[in-house]
Amino acid sequence: MTTRHRRMSFPALLVALLLALGGTGASASDPGAARAAARKHFERGTTLYQEGHYAEAAAAFEAAYQTLANGVVLYNLGQCYEKLGDLQRAIGYYRDYLRMVPNAEDRPLVESLIARLEKRYEEERRPQMTVSSEPSGARVQVDGKARGVTPWSDKLEVGPHRLEVTREGYQPLRRDVELRPGEPLELQLMLTPLSKSAGGIDGRPGQPSKRVWTWVAAGAAGVATAGAVTLGLLARSDSRELLARPHERAEAQRLHDSALGRARASNILTGTAGVALLAGSALFFFEGSF
Repeated sequence: MTTRHRRMSFPALLVALLLALGGTGASASDPGAARAAARKHFERGTTLYQEGHYAEAAAAFEAAYQTLANGVVLYNLGQCYEKLGDLQRAIGYYRDYLRMVPNAEDRPLVESLIARLEKRYEEERRPQMTVSSEPSGARVQVDGKARGVTPWSDKLEVGPHRLEVTREGYQPLRRDVELRPGEPLELQLMLTPLSKSAGGIDGRPGQPSKRVWTWVAAGAAGVATAGAVTLGLLARSDSRELLARPHERAEAQRLHDSALGRARASNILTGTAGVALLAGSALFFFEGSF
C-alpha cells in the first residue's frame, strides 16, 4: 500500500495508521511502544505547527522520526523549515521524503515545490551591487551589458564581474569585482575629467592657450583626488574584510598592513590635491593677467 501525502493544514487523525504503514526501524523488542512514542511526538509536532511554533514542531517531528522512521515525517520537517526560512534544509527534507516514498502520489507537486524553493534560494544568495559616482549620471556597464546610470543598484550573480563606468568629458573607469553570496557590494567612484589639449582650449589650433598651467594644476588636483578616494575605499574594503570573519595570522597581518598603507597613501594624495588646487587658483589669476 502506498503512503499518501498528508499536508500539515489538516488534523493528524490517521497518525497511527500512517506510522504503521510507512514506519521502518521500530524497536525489535517492543514495536508497539515505539509506535506509541512516535505517534505522541508526531501529534505534538502537528499541534505546534498549527499554532505557528515551527522550530518546536520541527524538534518534535525529529523525535518522531528517530523513534520510528516515516516518510510523512520528512515532508512535515520540510514544511517546518520552509516556514522558518531555512530553505536549504527544507529542500533537503523534501528530497529525503521523495527518496523514502518513491511512489508518492504527490511526487509531481513536491518536485515542483523543490524547484520553486531552489529558485528562491538562489535569488536570496545573489548579492546586491550599488554604484554611485561623482559626478552622477554616468553610464554603468557590467560584463559588457548596459545596466543604467549612477546612482545604480541591482542584484547580480555570484562570482567575478567586469564593471565599466563612463561619462562624457571624463575618463572611463573600469574595475574587476568579485561578488560573494549574500554579501552586498557598494562602490563610490570619483570620475576624472579628460585633460584638454593646449591648442584646443580657445578653438584655434597652433595658438598658445591662456591659463595652460592652471589646467595642469586642476588636472593634477583631480587625479590626486580620484586617487585619494580610490585608496580610501580600498583601505575601507581591507578593514571590512579583516573584521568580517576570522583569518589566519599571516592573512590578517597582510590585510592590516594593506589597509594602513592605503590609508596613508590616501592622506598624502588628499594633501597633494589641496596643494594643486591652491596652486591652480593662484595660476588662474596670474596667467589671466598676460
